[in-house]
Amino acid sequence: MVSVLGVRQKTTAIGLDIGECGVRAVQLSRSGNSYQTARAVRAERDIAGGSPADREQWLERHVSNCVRQASFKGRSASVAVCQPDAEFHALDLPEAKPTELGEIVQNEVTRLLAGQYNRVETAYWRLPHTSIAAPNAIGVATPYEKVVGIVSLCRSAGLTCSRVDIAATALGRFGCTLNSFGADEVWGVLDLGHRQARLILCLGDVPVLVRTVGAGGAEHTTRIAEALGTSVQTAEVQKRDHGIALGARGMRQGSGGVPASELASVLHGILRTDLNALASEIKRSYEYVLSCYPGKHAADLILVGSAATMRNLSEHLGEVLGIPVACASAYLQGSSCRLRYASGKQNPLESSALAIGLAIGG
Repeated sequence: MVSVLGVRQKTTAIGLDIGECGVRAVQLSRSGNSYQTARAVRAERDIAGGSPADREQWLERHVSNCVRQASFKGRSASVAVCQPDAEFHALDLPEAKPTELGEIVQNEVTRLLAGQYNRVETAYWRLPHTSIAAPNAIGVATPYEKVVGIVSLCRSAGLTCSRVDIAATALGRFGCTLNSFGADEVWGVLDLGHRQARLILCLGDVPVLVRTVGAGGAEHTTRIAEALGTSVQTAEVQKRDHGIALGARGMRQGSGGVPASELASVLHGILRTDLNALASEIKRSYEYVLSCYPGKHAADLILVGSAATMRNLSEHLGEVLGIPVACASAYLQGSSCRLRYASGKQNPLESSALAIGLAIGG
């Protein structure tokens, strides 16, 4: 495929995000080091109920439907393993050949898991050099059965699973496409998913810390439903439409200078403990990484995931943390953004972040 400027474009593999709330599949066209959405499709799942067996049946049916609807070019797919199915361990690896290091990582991570799984698949990456005593690699392990299940699901949908990736590294690639971060900048991606809030901190283009920093959107919705005596479905709508109220300096104003809805203040009160705990864990994580890499400084925190666009959340975290915090879609008009994506309320970039990161690496 050739663009109007005569620059040859390459179609990526399909980035397939299989989540608790549904399926998202994205294929990109690449021109140089820039990307544009070529095909994208999603299928949402009723998250209120259903057994694991129901979920598996739903996934098999809808992954196949997504593949047919989008008319993807080729059948090669890149799929991610997410926490808690992927476990991360800081390692201190010796200098050795790559083949030897693979065996060392396998043995060390297996030892750390202490028989938690019968068989695991492992991988690792090196961390940037530092002048102080600190881990020099991150090892990751996932149950072998999880990998087999992913490959089998792709096969049942008529896809070839060409890559089983780690969500943390895929989101790191996604963030690097949105903005050009310097080698001395510690920046992060906060993935606000259904089950957990996951933080990936990067130095330059290398993820240096991956950890869970709080509850996911489902737990927040449940808290709201219990506090207000409403259904989970109603609470989800209220959380999405009203969000949280800011302090006096940042409070939204309605027509005639009237403060934003009282419900936003009520929701903030319900979620205050969780939000404070989330901010505290993020702050501690930044401080730890900065202590490992003297002379570096804290930079942006990018919000992705199904709960990322909750009204005023980015502003609240920015005020508390004292660093730039913004949803992923806020970067699309930036001068260093290398991604063209038609974002909107029906298909926000934040929900497609992982699928895009997978496509970039596929």
